[in-house]
Amino acid sequence: MKIKPGDNWRWYFDQQYDRLMLDLANGVLFRSRFSAKILTPDALTESAFSVEDAARYFAYEEHCKLLALDEQLRAELILNALVAARFLKPQMPKSWYFAQQTHPHQPAQGELVLVKVLESDNALLLVVEVGSNASLCVLAQSTLMLSNRSLALGDAIKVMHDRLQPLPPALFSSHCYDQAV
Repeated sequence: MKIKPGDNWRWYFDQQYDRLMLDLANGVLFRSRFSAKILTPDALTESAFSVEDAARYFAYEEHCKLLALDEQLRAELILNALVAARFLKPQMPKSWYFAQQTHPHQPAQGELVLVKVLESDNALLLVVEVGSNASLCVLAQSTLMLSNRSLALGDAIKVMHDRLQPLPPALFSSHCYDQAV
């Protein structure tokens, strides 16, 4: 099911699930990956899906067309990215999981980037909020095993720019970047 942002969408916090939700209207609900303890206080108050939310949605969607994800998983990734960008409390970078690169990459919002996991393969991230030295990202593949934790599609992690790599041009032309990097 392809979703398209509407002016009748609304954010609200569901106490039962301890998750921020998005009511997409017509009885369709999205449950984010994020609990109250990592959300800003304004996430706990009902609010409309804003023009800024819609603009970010379309920006993320444009970049995520490269991913070999079905429509439902792509929408889940994009909506969790919106929650992270708008409602996540500030985080400290967790860059120690990733190899430092020779040339730091200054990413753009919505860009797909690679990180080299220490003693492992590359991982794919979607940049949701760009900072001066580090960016908030969400995992843009099904899972990622790190030394002491596991991330799933849409989980957030802040990473220093000296750990980020742009996607190689060959991957841009393929339009089918696989979940396993």
